[in-house]
Amino acid sequence: MAYLHPPRHHTDTLDLVFRPMGFEHLDALHGLSVSLGWPHRRADWETNLQIGHGIVAVDALDRVHGSAMYFPYQGDLTSIGMVIAHPKLARTSLFGTLAHEMIDRSTRSRSTGGVFLNACKNDVASYRDLGMRADLPVYKYEGILPCDFSIAREVRKAEAQDLQAIYALDGESYEADRRALLAVLADRSDCYVIEARGQITGFGMRRRFGRGTLIGPVTATGSQDAIRLTTSLMAGLAGRFVRLDTRLEEGPYTEFLTALGLKATPDVTTMSDGQPKFHPQSFAISSHSTG
Repeated sequence: MAYLHPPRHHTDTLDLVFRPMGFEHLDALHGLSVSLGWPHRRADWETNLQIGHGIVAVDALDRVHGSAMYFPYQGDLTSIGMVIAHPKLARTSLFGTLAHEMIDRSTRSRSTGGVFLNACKNDVASYRDLGMRADLPVYKYEGILPCDFSIAREVRKAEAQDLQAIYALDGESYEADRRALLAVLADRSDCYVIEARGQITGFGMRRRFGRGTLIGPVTATGSQDAIRLTTSLMAGLAGRFVRLDTRLEEGPYTEFLTALGLKATPDVTTMSDGQPKFHPQSFAISSHSTG
């Protein structure tokens, strides 16, 4: 949403204006996430901009001091992410104001459904103050892959005609239509599907992200199929850095990841306004920002 006269937001040290986020801000946004130690590359910001909408907080010299994004999905579900206030402004109200603005915009853009986000540990209290509640931890598994895998017999490379089945499976996991997100990710990912009796029953993607390769989303009807998909997505990655984010706390899938020596960290907490539902066939998420 463009403002004719953008409102000013006063922090303890700066007067800032919120402007629509655009591709001209990519370099500054990358620098902003680097300031927090986040692994996002400039290309990862570019992918987010092709999927969602955002704002930047700029000063009189158009320097970017903060960011926030929201990702609306058909079915009136919205994910919020990339809410950042520069570390020098960590003790100001900027983070809370940016988060409130995203929740408000996503609420105005839908009639039903819900809002969810993945909050860093230090931000959970701020989101609680905005009416969000903590639902599930998200565990980040990452490390150097110690061995190689081959593509499982039941798994094959996805083709263009498989996308509708992929959209439908993902929709069952999120109770929302995320085809706009998945279409962009499929264009940037290696995408595989698993079949049973000629029917696609699961899918997974891998793409360049941050320090190496991100595996996700992964959706399957059970742990063994999820493991077959994940090992297929790991093919050719021995000795490389991999990352996978999951809401699963235990079970065969997380045991498999642990056996590979991938380190598990309860990295963020999924929070919501109380309505979104995440189903157990979602074994790995697409990213912290997009869910």
